[in-house]
Parts: sequence; structure tokens; C-alpha cells
Amino acid sequence: MAITKYPRACSRNSAGNSKVFLTEISNITSVTYTSGEVSAITMNASTKFQEVGADIDSIQFTQEGAGGSSYGETQKIVMKASKKTAALIAFKNSIVDAAPCGLAVIRQDSNGNCFLSGWNSVDKNGRPYSKVEVAFDSGVAPTDEGMNSYTLTLSCMNGQDESPIDATLTTSIVGETATFIDFN
Repeated sequence: MAITKYPRACSRNSAGNSKVFLTEISNITSVTYTSGEVSAITMNASTKFQEVGADIDSIQFTQEGAGGSSYGETQKIVMKASKKTAALIAFKNSIVDAAPCGLAVIRQDSNGNCFLSGWNSVDKNGRPYSKVEVAFDSGVAPTDEGMNSYTLTLSCMNGQDESPIDATLTTSIVGETATFIDFN
């Protein structure tokens, strides 16, 4: 494979993510790629990506890769949800139950871009998020910042980067008109 050129972008860059959506990998029928970007996502009947009501400024995507003749990345999506409730516990339990078969994630970053991970164009649904880590700390005093919240971390090992979602599909996600997502 030849090295491609990468032009420098002179535009504002905002860190962070604004939204995250999850689905079980088996809910996805197909993903269409056009020019290296996701241009369509087809779901099984009556299934959708579910929006996660994570706390503001608590969604983080990280990836670390290494390799030589073979290459792999550990990808993680981290999110926090405040105030332990029955609904939060049920959500956590549903993620734990879905992890063995795998999850796919769409994240919307603070620049208005969207990305699909847990699914890739090479081996299709072969590298979903399949590990869940949960952390909860009640804190000690009412003034303890950031306490009384769940931190949920999903991780997977993948052979390629997350997939950018094209402008048309991104517009439908950001505008909350994408038919394959159940928005809050």
C-alpha cells in the first residue's frame, strides 16, 4: 500500500464528544462504504441504535495502536452517568448482557462529525466492543465533585480505525432524523 498524502486542515478543532449511540452488533444488517466513509447503515426490522444519556463532557473515545507486519488497536468509549437509579442500573445490565455478542458504537464529536466503531469494513462485524468495565464511587461529602456517578467503559481490539460517517448521514444523525437511531 502506498503512503497517501494528508493535507493540513486550517479550521477550529474542538475536543470532546456530544453524543453516543449503541446497538448490539447482531442488529446491523449491513453497512455501506463510499469513498472510505459510511454512507448507509441498515438495521434488522424494529431494531435501532439507542442514544445514551451520558453526562455532558463525559464521553471519551481513545485508541492506541501498535504493530509491524500486523497491526492492532485497542479502542475504548468511556461515558459517565450521574445519580444511580433503577434505569441506570438496567441500562448497565443491558450493556453487560450484550457485550459477549458485541456492540457497535456511533459517536458524535464536538465538531459535528460522526464515527462508527465496533464494526469495520475489512472483516465486517468481526471486531465489536465486547468488554465492559464499570466503576462507581458514591463520594463522601455532598461537595465531592464528580462523585455518585457510574463510569462505563466499552473496549475492543480492532485492526483498523473507526469509520467516518459521510456528510449526508452525519446531517441526519446531528439533526436527529436518522431512522436507524432511537433518540432521547
